[in-house]
Amino acid sequence: MPPVIRLFIKTSLLCFILTFASGSLFMLFNALQLMRMPRDLILLHAHLGFVGWLGLMVMGVALWMFPLMKGEHPETKGRYPLSAVYAVYYMTVGGLALRMIGEPWSWRSPNALAQSLLVVSALAQLAGVIIFVFVIWRRVREVTPGIK
Repeated sequence: MPPVIRLFIKTSLLCFILTFASGSLFMLFNALQLMRMPRDLILLHAHLGFVGWLGLMVMGVALWMFPLMKGEHPETKGRYPLSAVYAVYYMTVGGLALRMIGEPWSWRSPNALAQSLLVVSALAQLAGVIIFVFVIWRRVREVTPGIK
């Protein structure tokens, strides 16, 4: 498995652990009636699970397993342009990290910097997904001879 794909999978597994650990704590606090979880923490929990665990796992496995483009990208044996895949990773994970900081901050003390973090977070994650789709689309589209 290529190193960049290991990065996707390992980060995904870390997010998996964090998602289930935080979910367990939320349920424990709720069951013991210590406190109800604030809405922003529940949203972060969901985002960590969907983007961090599921999204990164799907992207990593797709980049590793989908059909190769023989003759293109020799540095990755026909899988993908390496710089684009690192951009996908850093945009997606960076956007997720900014959301983990910005969301609780904006809910507790709304200010322009906290809101800016959320905007940058959203744009980074959107950019990561768009780059991923561009990279993977070339590997899954049906190729008709003579038509690109």
